[in-house]
This record gives sequence, structure tokens and C-alpha cells, in this order.
Amino acid sequence: MTRYAVVPLLILALGMRIGMFIERGRMAPAPTPPRNPTAAEEAPEGSAPTPPPVAQGAPQAQGTPTCEITASFQNNVYPSLLLSFGVSYPEYARCLTVTLRNLPAAASLQLRIDSDLFVQPLQIGVSAPSGATALSPELPWNYELLRRTTQMEPHSFIATLLVDGKSEAQAPIVCNVHSINEAVSRILVASTGQWQNTSVCFAAFVNEDHPLINALLQEALASGSVRAFTGYQFGAQAVALQAQAVWDSLAARGLSYVNVATDSGTSANVSTQYVRFPDQTVRDKGANCVDASVLFASILRRIGLRPVLLFRPGHCFTGYYDSPEGGHIVAFETTLLGAASFAAAAEEGAKELQSTLPFLGSQQYSIVDIALCRQQGINPIPYQPPGSN
Repeated sequence: MTRYAVVPLLILALGMRIGMFIERGRMAPAPTPPRNPTAAEEAPEGSAPTPPPVAQGAPQAQGTPTCEITASFQNNVYPSLLLSFGVSYPEYARCLTVTLRNLPAAASLQLRIDSDLFVQPLQIGVSAPSGATALSPELPWNYELLRRTTQMEPHSFIATLLVDGKSEAQAPIVCNVHSINEAVSRILVASTGQWQNTSVCFAAFVNEDHPLINALLQEALASGSVRAFTGYQFGAQAVALQAQAVWDSLAARGLSYVNVATDSGTSANVSTQYVRFPDQTVRDKGANCVDASVLFASILRRIGLRPVLLFRPGHCFTGYYDSPEGGHIVAFETTLLGAASFAAAAEEGAKELQSTLPFLGSQQYSIVDIALCRQQGINPIPYQPPGSN
């Protein structure tokens, strides 16, 4: 077994770790009551708040009902996470936590949350025999509206406690809703002080179903370098010729490397990067390392290959397995697009691959196998036609 054969296992383990982290880290901690400081000190950043301790069967708490609302990641919402994970893992859509206290025992209790980002207001029943509870409900996001968010915008969420149908307590919160183009690359785990690599989120920007790919493949066929795109059917040499045909057709469109990678950076505990979708990259005729890698991975997967994204500190490049079952990786350096031949890009990619593989699993080194990400439920962010934003 070569060292490449363990790569699928590495990315599977990585994906599971990311899923587990997002699950436990999606909520920001609620304001901690003075009577329970220890719990707040031990809770990791993003963990769900702990409701006030009330002994089983204790007398009903006295006082006016109260309602508090907190949001994930220091009041930041990332649509790319919701659209890529939300369908397969609805728990990822629970970005808000509402803490209710001093609840009357003999009453009908309901929680309502309103936002212009929902398809309809959320309203659910509440059961809290102890007089207090913390709820993180699945939210009715308007995914079409989230997909159209192209720049960071503030949005309000209002939680209302209804007692016997009447509003008894209300709490608003304003969150920064980020651009759909922001991919979450790292998340700080406050309990350990370490950054958690979340590069699997970039798999959501790979879209093998993007309608633009058909036109790109037709252009590649028109060049005459290949007669058909047949995936792995005719061996490694045929696969390399197909990848080269894609490279040449994109270069003929005038695509070139542009060293631009920005993010809004509003949360100290979340690192993001702006990523263009394939049509944006082609339209702009410029791509940074991630943009170009995402575009190539989209096309390679469409023609039946098994692409990967490779990450090292400050850089991303791409490649594909030499067989559908895995095996060796053929990597190429996407920043050479428009400046060098595919053969030169593959030569440089091979060098980078050799210096990257030994560090997989360490800080900022990872490999993202798109096929395995799809199996794990990380879906492509849907294409949005120009002018529909």
C-alpha cells in the first residue's frame, strides 16, 4: 500500500471531525448567570448555553418571564455553511439559542422567532417543568434568499415568549449575515486555543452540475486535442490528455492568476476566504489559487474523474486520483494557468504534492476528496443565474 492509499481515510476522518466540531460549536455562549461561573469558564467557544440549574421537582421560579437570544460565531451567520450542510444535516441550521427563565407552570408556552431570512416565522411549543430552558430549534431559512446574499448585511432576529397566546417577553438580536462567497476555512476552539481546519467547506464551491461546464467542454472538444471526455475508461494517458484539454481551453479564454483573497473578518474566532463560483471566475478572467482549483475540480468531476483540493499554509492547488478507487494523485499548480503549459503545471504540482503529503493533518495542511465529501452530505451551493441577485 502506498502512502497515497491512506488519503481517503485521512479525509474521511477529517470530515467526521469537522462535522462533530460544527455540531458542538455552532452556538455562541449565552450570558452566564453569576451563580454559575464555572460552567461558562469550561465551555468551548460556540457551545450551546447551559440553562440555569433547577433541581428536578423544585418549586416554580418566581418573577417575570425573561427571554434571551444568542447567535453562532459571535453573531455571525455564514450562508455557505447553511446551504452546503443544511439539507443533509438540519442541525447545522440551528444558529440561534433562546434561553427562557421564570416560566409559569400552569400555562401554554410557545416560542416565536421572526426574521426576514425565514420563509415564515418559527413558532413552537415549550415544555419547561423546571421553569427554565434553552432551545436551539431548527430554523425555517429562506435558502434562496441566503444564496442571493453577495455582501455582508445586518439582519434582525426577534424571539418572543408567548404565554397563553400573549407576548410576555421579547429579545432582539442583530447578526452579520455574510456573503455566500465566504468559505469557512478555520474555526478557533477556545477550550484548546487551537484552530480547527474546516477546509472541507470548500467542497461546497465545487459544482460539477454547473451549466457553464457544458460550454467549456464543448470548447475543449472543438480544439481537437481530445475526441471525447471518457473519464477513466481508457487509462492514465487518456485521463491526462483530458485534463490538459480542459487546461488549454481555459487558458484560451484568457483566464490567468490573480493574487486576491479577501474576507470580511468580523469574527476573531472564524477565518474565511472569498471564493468565486465557476461562472464568476470565467467571467472575471482571473482567479486566485482557490478559485482556479474549485473551477478545475468542478470540471474534472463532471468528466468522471475523482478530484481533490490540496491545502497548505496560504495556498491551494488541485489534482485527481489516477483511478476511481483512489491510488496515486496527479496534482497540478493552478496558479500557472495562462502562464505555462499543463505539463509545467503538473511538474510543479508534483513537487508541491510531495512536500504537502507528509504534513497532512497538521495545522493548515489538508486534502479534500470531493467524492467523499458528497458521500458525507456536503453538497454544491446551487448555481444562481446572473441578474437574479
